[in-house]
Amino acid sequence: MVSQPPAMLAELSEESATGRIAEIYDEICRFSGVPYVSSLQRYLATLPDVLEWAWDAVRPAMVSGAIPEAGWRLAQAFRLPPAAPVLIPGADVTAIRNIAANFVRVSPVNIVTGACLAALLNGARPAGAGFPDDWTPLPMLPPMPGNVDPASLPPEQRAVLMRFATEVDGKPFIPALYRQIAHWPAVLAWLADELAPRFAAPETVTARAAFRAAAREAAPAIVARLPGVPGGPPPDADNVRRVLATIDRYAETSPEMTMFGQLILDAFPQA
Repeated sequence: MVSQPPAMLAELSEESATGRIAEIYDEICRFSGVPYVSSLQRYLATLPDVLEWAWDAVRPAMVSGAIPEAGWRLAQAFRLPPAAPVLIPGADVTAIRNIAANFVRVSPVNIVTGACLAALLNGARPAGAGFPDDWTPLPMLPPMPGNVDPASLPPEQRAVLMRFATEVDGKPFIPALYRQIAHWPAVLAWLADELAPRFAAPETVTARAAFRAAAREAAPAIVARLPGVPGGPPPDADNVRRVLATIDRYAETSPEMTMFGQLILDAFPQA
């Protein structure tokens, strides 16, 4: 009997976004410098009015570069031992390197964004002076091929992809880095074997925790400068719980996406 793929964490895709959500998605991409809306925001968009409130809350710190620059600065301090360069037949090195570069760029932004949003949801009520408005975002990276749907894969390839699964809001969640790499099954299989001993390795655990702590330590100073919180009603208690749990999980996976993305760049050097 062929096993059925599990129901994955709900997300609102870019293609399905309309109105205000589509506008927010466009701004998230522009100020992160990537042509991709992360699963964090795509999940929040499935909760009524939550992404709108969250984006209004942190937008001043995003458009000014305060959040992106903080994330990129912190990321420089955290590196893992590199993987040996590999040569995998059929691998599109340019496309794979671009995927890795996207996640090296966006994941630090996500962890600082989440830390700031968590502070607001936990009761911070800033009344700061705001931020300068003269920041220029980084040029957009090239598009990625898109997330592979686990249900579309043959069982043996799906099993490899599910090796990367974690859980958010009681549903399986596969970080998008791996779903993008899944376009090349041989590369995904190599990555699964390469990362298997690294997930719980002491240097990974230490770097993950330190990156998470650094983001949490950076957030209060950013939040304090925000001019206020959105005027509309905040998320209700159940959605606050959901959002905080999701942010907490992202605080685990975002450091990995940053460090493992760099590992991929090291393993697939440019010709």
